[in-house]
Amino acid sequence: MAPSEMYELPLWEQITFCLQMLDTALLECKSRGAAMVKAEADYYTAKERESFELLEAGYTNTYIQTVIKGRPKVSEAMTEYHAAQVEYENAREARNVWKKKLDTLREQYSREWGQAGIGD
Repeated sequence: MAPSEMYELPLWEQITFCLQMLDTALLECKSRGAAMVKAEADYYTAKERESFELLEAGYTNTYIQTVIKGRPKVSEAMTEYHAAQVEYENAREARNVWKKKLDTLREQYSREWGQAGIGD
């Protein structure tokens, strides 16, 4: 079911759907977070290796810090890291959206049941 079709369902089914989507978003956030951490480690490892290679070749530290991000291995790893970071941030935002929708639906559910006098 598409999320836009969710609002055609009875309220309790909407809440259940939101819970399922939130679970999915949490799993996605976890896997993308792990991918981001791996990409970050790969970036720093590539940066360190290239720095040592340049240092052994006789380049100065100032020069190394200036050109290191332009080296193919480092720039590729940096790109992967930034891409993984964006994917993780998107997954976090999706998680937050589903949490807000779920909170809104729960409040609506409480209001409807409270108005009906069932909660007393």
